[in-house]
Amino acid sequence: MEQLATLQMIKREMQRKHINASDLSRGLKMNYSSVAGMLSRPTLQVQRLAEISEFMNYNFFREVARKLSYTEPDYTTEVDRTEVIGLQSRVKDLELEVSILRQT
Repeated sequence: MEQLATLQMIKREMQRKHINASDLSRGLKMNYSSVAGMLSRPTLQVQRLAEISEFMNYNFFREVARKLSYTEPDYTTEVDRTEVIGLQSRVKDLELEVSILRQT
């Protein structure tokens, strides 16, 4: 697997939002030297990326996910399917009720 360019994404968004390393260090409550070191390393911890995403109000995870060629996971469980079927049935009932009310 090729290396993801998460730091380039972060630097791009920092530039776009006019945020420098000292702003980022204050937002993350870190020393400036720690942030400067983090921005120069080739990798980044997931938790740190989540903190940066929150501070910058930008979902870096979505951008990373778009770059991956893997299939999406199936999030539906049996409980979800049962709930969806129940809600679809309720929608049909409500549509019928609206139709009857319009006729009367």
